[in-house]
Amino acid sequence: SYQRLEWVGDAVLCLAAREWLFRREESLCVSKLVVLETTLVCNESLAYLGYVKGLHRFIDHRNVALPGHFQSYQLDLETGRGLWSTDPPKVIPDVIEALIGAVHIDSGLNAGQKAALCVIAPLLKSISCMLGNELNNLTSLLHPKQNLYEMTGGIISARVYKKDVFHKLGFPSPLLCEFGCYSSVDGGGYVGVVKCKQVILSVAVEASKLAAVNVVCELTVQMLKERPHIISELQDMRSAFAK
Repeated sequence: SYQRLEWVGDAVLCLAAREWLFRREESLCVSKLVVLETTLVCNESLAYLGYVKGLHRFIDHRNVALPGHFQSYQLDLETGRGLWSTDPPKVIPDVIEALIGAVHIDSGLNAGQKAALCVIAPLLKSISCMLGNELNNLTSLLHPKQNLYEMTGGIISARVYKKDVFHKLGFPSPLLCEFGCYSSVDGGGYVGVVKCKQVILSVAVEASKLAAVNVVCELTVQMLKERPHIISELQDMRSAFAK
């Protein structure tokens, strides 16, 4: 099992990403640094970086379902589903972190951090090029759930339900709400919901839990960028509920 090495590699990767961000952009506040770090080290990013390099072809496993998952992931990428609308095989980021951990254990901290930065180099390049502009220009690259949380100060929540459970619970359609936005894919079995108290802001129907929550958070981020006054209205509403 590579889990012990994965555990070490995860810590090395996070430290490398944090130090790079800290030294690269002194003007960014902690909340924005957190969003950027999450984007760099999350499973979605690592899976994409590993897959395009062909790492999946060298993974030794006995999981009969894994080849099909690889093919499904490749199809999602080829059809332009985007980084946050896919359900990547978790084994790829796990193996990447294990390899970083192995370098750290074998050759020390500096070598481990160098390996980590080498892995995420394409993302570092993209972020570095875009940091000269407003951070809002990075929205499509940033991790949707973490970006939404930092943008709203935690006043809203994101949940995922099975499609049948969602309908049984009788949630109102966001299309009937003042702020609502909606996304759906054919065959989607999971419903991502963003809400503040009992007010549903966005709904997304996707084939996997991960894609559902990422897509619904990305929808909400775009909506709040276009209508920033909504955040203050939601804060007032939450205060009213608390009284």
